[in-house]
Amino acid sequence: MKITNNSLELGTVKSIPIRIHWSFILIIAYVVYMQLKEGSDWIEALWAVLFVLSLFVCVTLHELGHAMAALRYGVRTRSITLYPIGGVAMLERIPEKPLHELVVAAAGPLVNVVIALLIGTYLWFSPIEYRLEDLATAIDANNFLLHFAGVNVMLVLFNILPAFPMDGGRIFRAFLAMNMDRVKATRIAMYVGQGMAVLFAIWGLQANPFLILIAVFIFLGAAQEYKMVRNTSYIHHHTVADAMMKSFTTVQTDSKLFDLMLLILNGQEKDFIVLHPDKQLAGLMTRDLLIRALSEHDKSVVIKPFVQYSTRSFNMDMPLADAYKIMQSENIPIVPIIMEGEIVGVINIENILEYIMFAETMQSA
Repeated sequence: MKITNNSLELGTVKSIPIRIHWSFILIIAYVVYMQLKEGSDWIEALWAVLFVLSLFVCVTLHELGHAMAALRYGVRTRSITLYPIGGVAMLERIPEKPLHELVVAAAGPLVNVVIALLIGTYLWFSPIEYRLEDLATAIDANNFLLHFAGVNVMLVLFNILPAFPMDGGRIFRAFLAMNMDRVKATRIAMYVGQGMAVLFAIWGLQANPFLILIAVFIFLGAAQEYKMVRNTSYIHHHTVADAMMKSFTTVQTDSKLFDLMLLILNGQEKDFIVLHPDKQLAGLMTRDLLIRALSEHDKSVVIKPFVQYSTRSFNMDMPLADAYKIMQSENIPIVPIIMEGEIVGVINIENILEYIMFAETMQSA
């Protein structure tokens, strides 16, 4: 196990890190609290916790279903993280071909279908008689598998709702994109998803507060993804060379915090590429990192301990839309452009957004 800033890494599957966010403990605490509040004893509370843990095993398998389907189309998954409201598989990119997106989106719920069918078949042929009415009783050793099968059915039904950017919303967007352009399909999926989010929030106010968290995730996630799709549509046929900055400043790992402060105060640049003394790429340094360092250390300290390690670089012929997606998804503010081993320019999010603004204006003129 490995602990990061906000999660615990349990292990890897096909080189994909499986992590649990620290907030996961909230749902465990909530389950125990609700069980005891309703008069259950500690044994019943323990069974409820075990059930929640088994549920998140299913969620992990669900996300691995997405990851394995995406790998079929050459899309890698950077990580899978479990949150109280569910799991998130961080794909390098969303497949743009509608059929590919359909397969990747449907792969997760199909995993839960298989789990439900396997357990359901076992229960059907079991000598023990199970009744659907048992789903309304407290979870114990006798009805655990019945509840387990039932929750997988619920996961399938919940995930196929057309609440973009959830699985059902992506399936819906994929079907729309087969008959119209991707931007329009995403806009329609966003409106439907946000409508579903409002319904979830109303339901959550009356039933379960976790639905409100899911509603917020859906509402904001739908808008963010639509913005990404719309922006990249304006730069589909442009390359990194079109938007890169040829006038830039690099700093070295042995530069002082004060030196970087002066560069920011005396110019327009806020993010810098950092090089080792031998001119090899070390990473990057941002204004936020500098402020954090100055709040804890003297300005005469060198910047090396505070550099954000990154070996990411682009070439001039790389599609600008791909660069934008990578920088957004990996939260990288600035990337060097390298040609024949030399840094010939840099590109940052702000510059890409300005280029998108100009491209949009010229396209609509």
